[in-house]
Amino acid sequence: MRNQKGFTLIELLITMAIFSVIAVISYYSLSSSFKSESIQIKHSEALFELQKTLNYIERDITQISNQNVVLSNSILEFTSLQNEQLFEIKYIFNSGQLRRIDVSNQESQPTLTLIDNISKANIRVLTNKNIWQANWRKTNDAYLKAIEVQFTHPYWGNIIKLVMLDE
Repeated sequence: MRNQKGFTLIELLITMAIFSVIAVISYYSLSSSFKSESIQIKHSEALFELQKTLNYIERDITQISNQNVVLSNSILEFTSLQNEQLFEIKYIFNSGQLRRIDVSNQESQPTLTLIDNISKANIRVLTNKNIWQANWRKTNDAYLKAIEVQFTHPYWGNIIKLVMLDE
């Protein structure tokens, strides 16, 4: 009988095969973890962009001053009273983007792109006669009850933001 002091070749090959399988499984699980993290970050950024857009729309519309609103060709213009300051604001759908433009100062008109990659953008208003209109200008006997902003986003689908106005 010989006294064995090492491993046989077969034992080493089996050990290497087991470690290889464990390494491959670990690599794929780590790789999928990194991929899902990057996808989560993209979705989180897209959700933040959508929330920011809807918050801007709601804040601006709920603070409309004296119902000075003009809607024509999916361009919404109005006067908004915010922090005791009067702003003239314009929302424009153009080239797949929703832009908010502060036209209060004719020299510098800060433009904020709220959201990208949108399609089928539509703005309409609900009058005091409960009629939805795509074009509207204030008259003496008419006032607005609500403004609806609608668009389609490739990830979030059809988004509708309905903001009620004070009478």
